[in-house]
Amino acid sequence: MLQQVAEHDRAARLAAVLSPGAVMLLVLSAASPVLSVFVGGSGMLHLSGTLTALAFLLGGIIAALFALLYAELGVRQPGAGGIYPGLARLIGPGVAHGYMFMTILTALPLIAFTALGLAGYIRVLGPALPTIPVALISLALAAGIAMLNIRTSALVTGLFLGVELLALAILSWVAVTAPKVPLLPLLLPANIDWTSFGIAVLGGLFWTGGANYMLYFAEEVDGGRAALGPLTARAGVICAVTIAGPMLLLVPALAVTPALLDTETPIAAFLDVQASPAVAQAVSAGVIAAVFNAQIATIMAFARMIYAMGRDRVLPGALGRLAATVSPRTQAPWGATLLLTLASAAAIGLGERWLLILTSGNVADYLLVAIALLLARQRGEPALWKAPAHPLIPGLALLFTLGAVQSFWSDTETGRPSLLLIGGTFALAWGAWHMRRAAGLAPLLNRGDW
Repeated sequence: MLQQVAEHDRAARLAAVLSPGAVMLLVLSAASPVLSVFVGGSGMLHLSGTLTALAFLLGGIIAALFALLYAELGVRQPGAGGIYPGLARLIGPGVAHGYMFMTILTALPLIAFTALGLAGYIRVLGPALPTIPVALISLALAAGIAMLNIRTSALVTGLFLGVELLALAILSWVAVTAPKVPLLPLLLPANIDWTSFGIAVLGGLFWTGGANYMLYFAEEVDGGRAALGPLTARAGVICAVTIAGPMLLLVPALAVTPALLDTETPIAAFLDVQASPAVAQAVSAGVIAAVFNAQIATIMAFARMIYAMGRDRVLPGALGRLAATVSPRTQAPWGATLLLTLASAAAIGLGERWLLILTSGNVADYLLVAIALLLARQRGEPALWKAPAHPLIPGLALLFTLGAVQSFWSDTETGRPSLLLIGGTFALAWGAWHMRRAAGLAPLLNRGDW
């Protein structure tokens, strides 16, 4: 019986058909450089002013370092579930069970929030358009593209990414040719509020990351385990440079006119002043393409996690069978994509405040990945690819997690409720796995190699 289950699971593995370059396009689309710069950068300019340059620089460096941790974890246990297969093998299935439900709790509102953000940008072009129907239509279109064969989906996201990077190149060119203050004094400020600076660096880390998305496509990368480690590490550097680089060009130009930092959208206002309204509108079209592209890529990534949960029998009965259904024609996990899209559409009804709360406080990834790799190295477990500078990088991840928890806990409006909800979900799901184990029904998540 166990042999039949193992054979069924191996047969259910997604086909390895995507070249490393194509999967890199998907990862970069999910990281969304334009969204990170225009939305994340604008928010951080409001929060930190010209200190944003240093925050993005340090955040990008740290994000590239932490990508090495994701790379090693993925090599040790690749799977469509992202990091949960590695957590199950190295820490235990109870922790992995808690992690996956915590992640789904944040993934659904993230996709819903992105859809509402896209609707907001589209309404700038057509103010009469209703927000929620536009958001739902964008979700349906993104899901339709996500259900295509992964090569086709990667091609579509690659085309959108080209538009996105063109918009970013225009912004960078305008910043380079505009009057600017020297960059070095901005990177070495005389006076720093260390509490605010710590929050700013956490923001820079969040917006310049994205290599973790590589692990969701681990089963579909041509070259398999041997290619996954270097590819994930490379993705960390590419995401960080592509996102932090334009911010380092932009902030010195913005600093010439400090009043722009107080506008609702500092980067759009900068383009209006330094270029022309036509250029600003063209870049706005790139932002719309970027948001839609990120929507497609994140749906594709998290759908693979739900697919893995169905395949691993985490989800019960008919729900699990639907989640594990793969289209015989496109080889895409259409059942998981459908479930994810419907649940994300329902999450739109939560409202902006709850969506923000549910997407804000997930700080557990770095903590759990660092613990998993520390345990693996302590036990002397071999791996085809290992992160350098061990245990310094896992130690840095633990310190950053503690700093993030402290920062979120001090924010009683959003951060603390988010930590309590997400942490509570993890604890409940961890307890549920142990209850299922006591009843003899717990899914066996650490089955070894595919």
